[in-house]
Amino acid sequence: MAGAPVTRAAPPVALIPPLRVAVERFLARSRFSARTQESYAQDLAPLLAHAGNQPVARALTHAAAAAFLATQEHLAASTYNRRYAALRSLVRWCQAQGYLADNPLVGLERRPQTRSGPRALDPERVEAVLRGIRDARDRALFWLIYDGGLRCREALSVNIEDIDWAERCIRVQGKGDKPREMFFSRRVAGYLDAYIKERGEPAHGPLFITVRKARNPRHADLTAEGYARLSYRQADTLWKEYTPGWDLHQLRHTAISARAAKGYTEVELKRFSGHSSLRSLEVYIAHNRESAKRTAREWERRTSGER
Repeated sequence: MAGAPVTRAAPPVALIPPLRVAVERFLARSRFSARTQESYAQDLAPLLAHAGNQPVARALTHAAAAAFLATQEHLAASTYNRRYAALRSLVRWCQAQGYLADNPLVGLERRPQTRSGPRALDPERVEAVLRGIRDARDRALFWLIYDGGLRCREALSVNIEDIDWAERCIRVQGKGDKPREMFFSRRVAGYLDAYIKERGEPAHGPLFITVRKARNPRHADLTAEGYARLSYRQADTLWKEYTPGWDLHQLRHTAISARAAKGYTEVELKRFSGHSSLRSLEVYIAHNRESAKRTAREWERRTSGER
């Protein structure tokens, strides 16, 4: 009948790979950055643990997707929505490959997520913790994040050859693989130098690495000696050991908020933070009491002679 909708038939189950294989192919897409691959892999890991060996068409039915998302309900809305987004991206790719005829996420939605102020901490408390870190690697890593307002993944992706010691500058691959320069302080330069000397002064390769050699060298980002690049999960675990359970991303929030309070302009904050738009910075500026107070007092002084 003319005009009737056409439903694509999925290929025979025998031709559909197991979900685990499909996810490997999905993550291997060239347009994904290394950070996106790592994030998606972590968010899809619980699904693979449960249904990784099943063919895609069986592992990603509507009932299976609903059951998986139900097991994630205990998570914060931001984490739940991130895992939902990873699953949605995987589903779309599987449909494009012909592994799925229908969308199993129909009727399943993201959770409402309220936008709040930045989760900044008291800078004095943060710096007290940072000053107490004695491990050369951890001290260099966490001070670098705080000094440059870096995302943790940005700091972890730095290679030694990215550092310009003369300019005290690091070439950072930001979110969406957008490059920018981060200028670090003399304090951080000293910490980085001490850590690199502790490692035997290598000239190339990952800056922040694990203490033990990689167990799976075929898939790890390795140094010449076989040590792997430190992962986000490992760094976050280390940070929580030094703090009362603070989230690692709060270190970046605190750095940006502290600069907003000290008078950084919106353009300066944009460059410092690596945000792609000024709108992204509204949450730091709008919730910064000290900056608002200072602006009000400056306006009062400028206009007092006109009254």
